[in-house]
Amino acid sequence: MLHNQRTLRSTPKGEPELSSKTVFASPISFENTSTSLSQVEALEYIPLGDILHSVDASENNILRRKQRKLAATTASTYSLYSANPMHLNALNSTLIFAQHEAGTAVCIHPDGWLLTCSHCIGESPIEWQANKRKWLLYYTGLAVQAECRAWDPIRDLALLKIVIIEITQPGPQHIPVFAHLPLAFAVPKIRTPIFCLGQPGAEDLESDTYRKTKYNLTELSEGKYYGIVGGADPQNNEAIGTLKHDAWTYWGHSGAPLVSAQNGELIGLHSSWDELTGMRHGIPLEALGAFVSKYLGSEGDIRGGMNVADKGKQKEVIDLTAESD
Repeated sequence: MLHNQRTLRSTPKGEPELSSKTVFASPISFENTSTSLSQVEALEYIPLGDILHSVDASENNILRRKQRKLAATTASTYSLYSANPMHLNALNSTLIFAQHEAGTAVCIHPDGWLLTCSHCIGESPIEWQANKRKWLLYYTGLAVQAECRAWDPIRDLALLKIVIIEITQPGPQHIPVFAHLPLAFAVPKIRTPIFCLGQPGAEDLESDTYRKTKYNLTELSEGKYYGIVGGADPQNNEAIGTLKHDAWTYWGHSGAPLVSAQNGELIGLHSSWDELTGMRHGIPLEALGAFVSKYLGSEGDIRGGMNVADKGKQKEVIDLTAESD
């Protein structure tokens, strides 16, 4: 029987040691910079409560309903996570999809680059190209729109860039710095303790009749890392994720960060589970590193965290539209 724990709080044993010395107090902060703004990709700011781009009335209602629920529980959620800096960093770096279909993403770069599973964006090239932009929410209820810049159904990974923030526009020389999780430097050892933070679906798919779940919009669970499926190619996660773990997950956790409980580094993304064994599966670090290196730039830039002083450097991102059949 798998040892799974679903908890919203853990008592740290001693002071947790983060691989990155930065502990983010909020999902987004604004810094006054001397960097030429022409070197930074422009973001659009829209006033709170304004009409959202590319959202129909039904989707807008769902987004606003989730947003209100998150805003109403911000203080209590923060108090549950704040005792552990690694949990707090993960909370500030995790976003949930605002659409009816639940899903999760994680920020990996201070410029607002996100990782999620490709199937959270679309099941086919036609589907993801038809709707590249998605609205997501932080635990505070802050809404952002992100554009999918790279989509890889074999690795089951997608790279998104935040392009719109629903917030009062900052001063002209202020640029946003997004809370983010660093990619791990090395593949963890078997049975390394981990935690997962994601959005469980609102519909109880295990019930014979329609029934809603009672889960929060964000749930933290704890477990262990169990390596890679024997003989599998870690770059091929098309059928099922090759990473194995036993942290509790539910429908809607796809794309949720799997984080080392030892140092707060990102070691994978949850993606699926084995219905026969109950083992959870995910996208391993090997695939994350190769994907990010290919489409975002030097892999070394984000191992252990990206120095904010490096902001403004342009990274070439390849849009897979030109490569798809």
